[in-house]
Amino acid sequence: MTFSMPSCALPMILSVPVVCCHVYLCSSKERSDALMAGFNPADSFIWFELYGSPSDRDVDLIGSVIQSWYVMGRLGAFNSSNLQLANSSMDEYNPLYDKEKGFNVMPSSFHDISDVEFQDNWGRFWVDLGTSDYFAIDVLLNCLTVLSSQYLGIQQVVFGSRNMGDWEEGMTSPEYGYKHFNI
Repeated sequence: MTFSMPSCALPMILSVPVVCCHVYLCSSKERSDALMAGFNPADSFIWFELYGSPSDRDVDLIGSVIQSWYVMGRLGAFNSSNLQLANSSMDEYNPLYDKEKGFNVMPSSFHDISDVEFQDNWGRFWVDLGTSDYFAIDVLLNCLTVLSSQYLGIQQVVFGSRNMGDWEEGMTSPEYGYKHFNI
């Protein structure tokens, strides 16, 4: 099953774990596919492969994006059951937001995340999306697509899997290309 970028509307159902999803980030003129094969939203790594080893600035930039995404998730931002204004016309000057409806939907929030780690050109972080839905993945991919096209190059994003590239568990020495960003 394949899906096109840049919108990358990933039609995943929360109760159905998907192990691995590859998303290749590219310019809007190129085609990119996402292949679903098993991502567990409650216990998975999200990986990204850069075109080269990240600079300290790149680590801070990617880490800040992931940290912002996580904070929004902890605060319940990724709840597609309460997208009241998303379906409003942009021609409406005073759209209404029903706070009662907002309070009456099932709460949605991330449970946990690890620090962002890098070894050479691979980066990863572990996440438990909690009760959030896959709208969170769309938002993350939108951010990473722009980050890749305008600030640094990301070859691919992989959802799931325990090992990617030549990742070496337990290797935390900066001498061997290890860097991290504290969330």
